[in-house]
Amino acid sequence: MLEHVYWIPLIPLFTSVVILFGGKEGKDSKMPYLGIAAMAWCFLQSSVIFFQTLTGRIPLLEGKEYFLYERIPWLSWGPNLKVHLGVLIDGPAATLLFVVTLVSLLVQIYSLGYMYDDKRKKRYYAFLSFFTAAMLGLVVSSSLLILFAAWELVGVSSYLLIGFWFEKPGPAYAAKKAFITTKLGDCGFYFGLLLLFSYTGTFDLVMLKSHVAQGLLPLEAATAIGIGFLIGAIGKSAQMPLFIWLPDAMEGPTPVSALIHAATMVVAGIYLVARVYFIYTSAPLALGAVAWVGLFTAFLAATMAVTAYDIKKVLAYSTISQLGYMMLGLGVYGYTSALFHLTTHAFFKALLFLGAGSVIHSVHTNDMREMGGLIKRMPATATTMGIATLTIAGMPLLSGWWSKEAVLHAAYSHNWGMWLLGVLTAGLTSFYMCRLFFLTFIGEPRDPHKHQHAHESPATMTGPLWVLAMLSLFAGGLLHYNGLFEHLVHFEVVGHGEHAGGSHAPAFLLPGAAIFVFLLGLGFAYRLYAGSLKTAQGLRDRFEWAADTLERRYYFDDFFLWLVSLSDKLAAACFWIDSRVVDAIFVDGWALVVRAVAAASDFFDDYFVDGAVDGMGTLTQDAGWGLRKLVRGQVQEYLLYVSLAVAVFATFLISR
Repeated sequence: MLEHVYWIPLIPLFTSVVILFGGKEGKDSKMPYLGIAAMAWCFLQSSVIFFQTLTGRIPLLEGKEYFLYERIPWLSWGPNLKVHLGVLIDGPAATLLFVVTLVSLLVQIYSLGYMYDDKRKKRYYAFLSFFTAAMLGLVVSSSLLILFAAWELVGVSSYLLIGFWFEKPGPAYAAKKAFITTKLGDCGFYFGLLLLFSYTGTFDLVMLKSHVAQGLLPLEAATAIGIGFLIGAIGKSAQMPLFIWLPDAMEGPTPVSALIHAATMVVAGIYLVARVYFIYTSAPLALGAVAWVGLFTAFLAATMAVTAYDIKKVLAYSTISQLGYMMLGLGVYGYTSALFHLTTHAFFKALLFLGAGSVIHSVHTNDMREMGGLIKRMPATATTMGIATLTIAGMPLLSGWWSKEAVLHAAYSHNWGMWLLGVLTAGLTSFYMCRLFFLTFIGEPRDPHKHQHAHESPATMTGPLWVLAMLSLFAGGLLHYNGLFEHLVHFEVVGHGEHAGGSHAPAFLLPGAAIFVFLLGLGFAYRLYAGSLKTAQGLRDRFEWAADTLERRYYFDDFFLWLVSLSDKLAAACFWIDSRVVDAIFVDGWALVVRAVAAASDFFDDYFVDGAVDGMGTLTQDAGWGLRKLVRGQVQEYLLYVSLAVAVFATFLISR
């Protein structure tokens, strides 16, 4: 199956076209089943590849760090500059193939129930297949140019899905915000891509790695390229300060949120940094920027989640924070730990979003203050979301525990101050996630009417929840067992180990600190939100300024809106200068001068040049008129004139 891996992105691409232009629209359309069947095949093929590479049944190519590398010529400029189409399958690619196809398959099955009554369900499934195809193309490509093309298609797909209910102002605004914000980051990616090609003459990942290994890429260029790629990753993976689009992206259908947050768009930035990690390891400044961006993003997003009451926005902030952990891992030479956390996070974050969708589908509200006590009405949803909550909160031995501990261990080995802030963020994660669970499922119903009409979701929705719950429980431990995952995706950094250049903690310190902050966050959340909300509201009133700051996202949105307003004012000023100065003085004023000169020239031409010409003509006409009077046809008269002329002429000659 490995040699035919290129079919994995092509099948959903072709399927999306067939779904979009074939069949009929409406809730009775059979086209969604075609999308599910296509994704099931892609998942089967990806699973075989993943488990065969994970267990060593497919060995690495001799002397290489990848399992498959094939390419064909595409474009060429002269004898040396060529661009190829191809696939590159290594450990990270095999892992992402499995994760993306699994989550996409479960999301499509789940959507049968969630989108059952939607009148545009066929179009929705076409967009889902196209979205998945773009992400899978990004994963398998051996060329950064093709990766960039797939990267942009991912952005287009997210625009279509976030704004799927475009007739409503919220989704339409959120889709535009996501598209424009990520395009701002894409400018950095594009700059880095052009700079990289100008130095190396290739987009091929294998050839680029060889160039860097040979020292053919100067440090300054590697740093600038790394920063450019990081800017692209900041936009796509919603890192500080371009995270502002992701909370608003919740306006789209909840299954779309699960797909975006768990396996496609937001992990594309992490995957990009991992794909070109050889550039970052040769540019320590750029790698340090990755670490600090990730660390501050993780912390700030965790604090913002503490005060949010929209269940999907809490999960959105959680995604931003966990993506920050992945960036932190990459920035502190924790390449394996970052990809490990990306993998486990996909399972429990997809579960959390699909569980939130199950809740919203039942109670028809996103506000957790209108929920409470739903564990009695929705036991399957509550149980699976409880598992996901404990996993992301860092309960020992669950999937999230293994991967987050790996990131924190790498951070401690690199810089203990980073580890300290990372542990504090882990405590905040435990608090706001347990807060979400208690507000939603525990205690007395805060809206009896909604609670009375709440019901468990159908099997098409709860089935995927149980699959993801099992993965959230056991996947981390299984992948950690005997170093399986580390062996699959390990990246050897010359001069650095996985935990480079830092101190080594006592064996009990790192896990002990993580367990302590997990229990602390759980205890505080239970104390404030498991029963009455009076204490929590009192704290909110007491620290109103802090709560307002968090609810307004540290005013990042206000800052960017101010920039937009400023740009509007600058545009208005430029328009005024253009119309009142450039046009009025230099363009229109010069036109007036030219018109005045033209008028003077016209006057001179009319009254002097034309007057002289017309006067000469009139004189000639008058002379001719006079001569015509002399010509009367009398021969004798003509002879008289001749005689007189001869006489005058003779007299003149005689007088000389």
